[in-house]
Amino acid sequence: MAVRYFDGNTDVQLGDRVALRLFFKGRAGRVVYVPGVSAFNPEFEYNGMKWVGIRLDDRSLVATPILTRTGNLKKKIKFIERDSSTCELITPSSREFEEHGEGPGF
Repeated sequence: MAVRYFDGNTDVQLGDRVALRLFFKGRAGRVVYVPGVSAFNPEFEYNGMKWVGIRLDDRSLVATPILTRTGNLKKKIKFIERDSSTCELITPSSREFEEHGEGPGF
């Protein structure tokens, strides 16, 4: 099943530029993990739950859940444009959320 934005028509693709609201503040970033498209990573797919990874412009990472009933993202994630330029994707060995683990840039 394809993951789509809230409109139910636009597929989520790696590299997409998106806008979202976090703590009442607008942010921008790029999609770096899509379940079913990206190579499996257990930090983004666990026990039937799935998340899309978005790397924000400040290099932080947001994992936003896929709504299980529709397969869509939440309304707060807005598609801006397709972008095929290089971006840092999540790999099977990426450990973005491991507690006390060392990650890129440490």
